[in-house]
Amino acid sequence: MNKTNNALGQGTRYHPLYAALHWLMFVLFVVALATIEYRDDIPKGDPLRDLLRTVHMHAGQLVLIFVVVRLIARKLLGVPPELPLPRLQQLGASAVHLLLYAVMIGLPITSILFTQAGGRDVVFFGMTLPVILAKDMAVRGPIKEVHEFMGNAVYFLVGLHVLGTLWHQLFDRMPILQRMSLRSPRK
Repeated sequence: MNKTNNALGQGTRYHPLYAALHWLMFVLFVVALATIEYRDDIPKGDPLRDLLRTVHMHAGQLVLIFVVVRLIARKLLGVPPELPLPRLQQLGASAVHLLLYAVMIGLPITSILFTQAGGRDVVFFGMTLPVILAKDMAVRGPIKEVHEFMGNAVYFLVGLHVLGTLWHQLFDRMPILQRMSLRSPRK
């Protein structure tokens, strides 16, 4: 975590905009993961299968947009000071956060690339995105494998993030959940 104090004086809490982006991105990840998991159970040719793919792609593309907004918000609004944790736990938390940012950026980008390498347009709410990668079936497979690896890694990373949060909240008695709360602080 960045040791910058919050520019708007929020003390130990993240700015409400940053917290809202955190939870919005969580919901988008749930939508993206749930739709692609459910899609696997739908027979090919069923229109629902295509709809689920579209919802999955849109949720992922929104993650990419909002991670950029989130990084800008982090820079402009600052973050609260780090909680006092043992050095190894600080390193672990930083590594998980860094990897989460990597997949929030990497998943949508690899999705766009393997879709285009497969010769398909990538559409974002009716707008066709510019072609970054021309049709090339030889690179499509490896890019898709990287995408799927990161997609599976999300479960592990989010699990570590949640377990760490609950551990510090319940056992270390640190106000972890309050730091990312959408509620106003009690006066």
